[in-house]
Amino acid sequence: MPDYIKRDNMTFSELLSSKDWSEYFSNLSKTLNFEFHFYDEDGIKLFSIGENKFCKFIESAKVERLTCSDSCIKLMLESLKAITPSIYKCPAGIMNFSFPVERFDEKIYIRGIGGFASYDAFLDFLKFAKETVLPPLLSTMPLNFMEEESVSAIANYVYLTVNKLLSTFDEKYRVEEKLLRMTSLFDSHTFATLSKNPDLLHRYILDTIEFVLGKTSATIMVLDHSEFVYKSIYSTGVYKDDLAGFQLDAKSPLVHNMFNTRTFVFSGGTEKHTAGEPLKKTSSFLFFPIFIGDTIEKIIGIFDRSLSREDLKIMNAFRDYLQLNLENHNLRFSITKMKKADEKLAYIADFSNSIAAVLGRERLFNTLLEKTLQYLHAEQGSVMLLDHDTSELVVEARKGTDDAVQEKMRLKKEETIAGRVIESGEPLLVEDIEKDPRVKRENRSHYKTKSFISIMIKIEDRVTGVINVADKIRGDAFTDEDLKLLQSFVSNAAIAIERSLLYKQTEELKQLSITDPLTGIYNRRYLNTRLSEEITRYNRYKHPFSFMMLDMDKFKEYNDTFGHILGDKLIKALATIMEKSLRNVDIAARFGGDEFVAIFPQTTKVDAIHITNRLKEKIDKALHQETLEIPVTVSMGLTTYPDDASSIGELLEKTDQALYLAKRGGGNKVVYL
Repeated sequence: MPDYIKRDNMTFSELLSSKDWSEYFSNLSKTLNFEFHFYDEDGIKLFSIGENKFCKFIESAKVERLTCSDSCIKLMLESLKAITPSIYKCPAGIMNFSFPVERFDEKIYIRGIGGFASYDAFLDFLKFAKETVLPPLLSTMPLNFMEEESVSAIANYVYLTVNKLLSTFDEKYRVEEKLLRMTSLFDSHTFATLSKNPDLLHRYILDTIEFVLGKTSATIMVLDHSEFVYKSIYSTGVYKDDLAGFQLDAKSPLVHNMFNTRTFVFSGGTEKHTAGEPLKKTSSFLFFPIFIGDTIEKIIGIFDRSLSREDLKIMNAFRDYLQLNLENHNLRFSITKMKKADEKLAYIADFSNSIAAVLGRERLFNTLLEKTLQYLHAEQGSVMLLDHDTSELVVEARKGTDDAVQEKMRLKKEETIAGRVIESGEPLLVEDIEKDPRVKRENRSHYKTKSFISIMIKIEDRVTGVINVADKIRGDAFTDEDLKLLQSFVSNAAIAIERSLLYKQTEELKQLSITDPLTGIYNRRYLNTRLSEEITRYNRYKHPFSFMMLDMDKFKEYNDTFGHILGDKLIKALATIMEKSLRNVDIAARFGGDEFVAIFPQTTKVDAIHITNRLKEKIDKALHQETLEIPVTVSMGLTTYPDDASSIGELLEKTDQALYLAKRGGGNKVVYL
């Protein structure tokens, strides 16, 4: 059964629980620290992704006052009356959100379960747990504090992305379904057979379009190279007779437009055009160019037919499919004639396999360049990416004897040949750099030959960069065959490059999610993760660790006097001092406001006191220079696990108590339990 038929029979619940969607929600759950539940319109749970350990803990305790399942479902059902995300807090104080999503005539409700709204909310829960005689919390229970504003932002983000993905998913597969039907009628075997009879091939193309899109008036025009005009070879519909013998000048504005944009042209009938008398009878027409290499060899014309966006995508995809088959047919014929078919096809297959699984940016570009030089039998080359913000070309990979060009070097686009390629939008094949009128410059001494190729790397319609190849090993000039082969490599590489760039962006987003935007050091989310890891490490190896919390004295007075800009500057300065002063193994994080914390792994109380006092001396010295008018000092609280606490919650509470005692005692001191 074809995939598109299986997708049509798939329920909404089956779709969202499928492998791809489950992986998406699983990654979303890990990134956002939210558990996701999916319910039908009656509030019956369908499935879940992720795990909220606090919810699981509360439910397992079976306390009568905390009937989580009933109360949470009740709250969720009340929120489902809204059409946009609703934010609410469960009886235990844990933040939730829910919203509906629809597909066709089905509706599913997605509920997200996060963490406590604040540290105070968590303390309230601890108090309630003590009064209710709940079992002790596990030491590995995660702590993620999420204020209502943050939960609202996350809920809206999930709501918008899920709906956008569903819209894109349905549109994509509606297009794919029609395209699959179209290409199933016109498979490679059929194409290979019909290629031997061009008349049958052209008739079959229009019959296939009519089968999928319905009755159409259409024609196929083929380039007559001797007269440089496109002649109508086969037509269907009401204009069949009018189009008999119709010719379109290859130099006409319509053809010029198609050549420059490499896509279809449309006329609504009101524009003036010089396409010939038969077209003046039509209210509209669409011309789809079919390229072979850099030449428009055929044009498909559709008349008096309004195509939807989906149908335009189908026609473009079918045009690309025909184009690929025609190019492959011509390429195979040419390669067979030259007795190099196996070698060329092996190159492309090996090239695709070499870059398919590469995610690392540096390795990907080096592999791309290495394989390109290998297959084109060349010695020198480079891969440059376009920085759209600065309009500079950044050298991502290079090989050759030109030491003036180094990796990561930035070159002004307008000063390079690669920049000219981007501006012109056309590949550059030069046999002799000194004679070619497009370049005409003296060959440099580090190049053995005067021939080179420079072509754009494009992802969809976006220019991403340029690849340059020079110096054939045998000393001869590059040919059109070399250019076509390189274009095949780059087309295959574009997908891998896009995946690598997206992977890099994902890694950067992950880093942003665990760092404080003001200071650049770790944030509270990362702190909770590391505390859990340290407790796990203690349970396994019995190495104690210490935990320090500090707060600036008189910071509010300083902030009120000098303003938030200087206050933020002081906070950043303190973060820098901590990072520079602590050991490499220590973890510094911003806890909130002017509060900072540090984890000292495998550190006893005695050693931690020494480290903390030394840190305070360095902070005192630096703050004295920064805050002469209103002296700002720090108070510090210190605890050790497991000497002073048996869980994360208790460790935070005890350290906070130590800090409170330091502040209450006049500040500017270290207090440890």
